[in-house]
Amino acid sequence: MASITCPNCQTVAGEGTTNCPSCGNALGAAQATAFSASAPPPQAATDRLVGGGTLVLFIALFLPWFSVSFGPLGSASASGLTAHGYLYITLILAIAVIALLAAEVLGVWKLPATSPLTRDQLLLIATGINFVLVLIAFLLKPGGDTRSGVGWSYGAFVGLIAAVVAAFPLAWPVIQARRGKS
Repeated sequence: MASITCPNCQTVAGEGTTNCPSCGNALGAAQATAFSASAPPPQAATDRLVGGGTLVLFIALFLPWFSVSFGPLGSASASGLTAHGYLYITLILAIAVIALLAAEVLGVWKLPATSPLTRDQLLLIATGINFVLVLIAFLLKPGGDTRSGVGWSYGAFVGLIAAVVAAFPLAWPVIQARRGKS
């Protein structure tokens, strides 16, 4: 059974569908991408990237983000959550994104069709907020200057890369669509 994927929001619709059930975009032979039943739909690949990136980001919030060396006295480190309290927003959004994706996979819950936002729009908002907050946390090291001796630790890099991986698959189609309209 063949299906078509909306180029605007990546929603999979049945063959012969003229408009996307999520965003209303016109689906024509030139605009939609057909795929066979044996190949995974593009939405599944996007969900794996978003879910995996968000899960890694969730874990990275508990890793050391910043460290300071006290010479022979030793060193200390702080996780993203202890260094920047606003990253609890990222923690909550990460849990929400993972819960939404898991609930859909398990068939427990699906976003109602009457929702004013599509699931991809909701996921893009959540992952976009996470990316912005992680970028701010990455750039604003505790101590505020280089003389304080505070440096980045591996958790900050893992968190930043994971935030990009989670947001990119949802943001790229939107960026491409906006470029096409210009």
